[in-house]
Amino acid sequence: MEVEEVFARFRDIKHSIKAKKKATSIHYGEHKSAFKGSGYDIVGVDEWRQGQPLKDIAWTLSLRTYPRRLFRIERMEPKELRTLLVVDLSYSTLFQISQESNKAMLLLELIGNIGLTRANIRDPVGLLGFSDQIEMYMKPRLGSPQVFHMAQMIFEKLAHEREFPSRRRADFSVALDFMMARLKTGHSVVLISDLVDFVNDPDAIDYKRLRTLSAKHDMIVLILDDPEEYEVKSRLGYIRISDMETGRQTVISARKAGAIRRQIEEAHADVQYRLKHHCGIDSAVLTPRNHADELAKFLVSRMSR
Repeated sequence: MEVEEVFARFRDIKHSIKAKKKATSIHYGEHKSAFKGSGYDIVGVDEWRQGQPLKDIAWTLSLRTYPRRLFRIERMEPKELRTLLVVDLSYSTLFQISQESNKAMLLLELIGNIGLTRANIRDPVGLLGFSDQIEMYMKPRLGSPQVFHMAQMIFEKLAHEREFPSRRRADFSVALDFMMARLKTGHSVVLISDLVDFVNDPDAIDYKRLRTLSAKHDMIVLILDDPEEYEVKSRLGYIRISDMETGRQTVISARKAGAIRRQIEEAHADVQYRLKHHCGIDSAVLTPRNHADELAKFLVSRMSR
């Protein structure tokens, strides 16, 4: 798929968000969270004058000068909820069974849906791409052009990795260290990954540090999955599977493909349990086939609590 096709999908998403009221009603993060307060910033303070509404008086600012002078809040504006998309750009993300079943394209579509929805409600959107190092970082900025630029950067990165494979694995501690050092104010953090390292090693991430980070930021985790990776047409013979990040190959019986798939699903469920009960982080498993419906259900369930 070419970048023009990706942008065409993004433009369709953008138009549908503006056209459908339901799309703008779903927020990727709650504005009335602990770090958002009432949802407003005081831009200016002025002296209150006779005839102006009493409700504008800032009594906490006027206590020392009352009744000689009273002050009022001159102007209030909605706070901006900065959204940071933290995306896994390790080599396993590039695995592709077909044009329709593709975790890389699923990643881009999620960025389009989340980023453009946020941009439509005038929230700044940024990007942190990581593998075993920080691949790219874009500070949250307003406007849909920022989202298109993010998509182009990721598309170019994926195209380069397919042509010149580096087989970088995902090291979540790299992303955690970066966020803990750089995010000084509360953000809405959306972590998007296939969590291959979590599936292979449940202790691949420090849940204690993740819990510390989630206490300051509104975090969700979207797990990329592709059931077709272990679908086989025949149960006879053997198949060769390869670890996308290490290159290690293993030959297994075709009959065991279904069992491996069930193990992956169980591992996803275990990771989701740990995220929820150890860190207080909601998560959802999304596939190329069901991501639109499942993401909407997931977000609506968060808002209803």
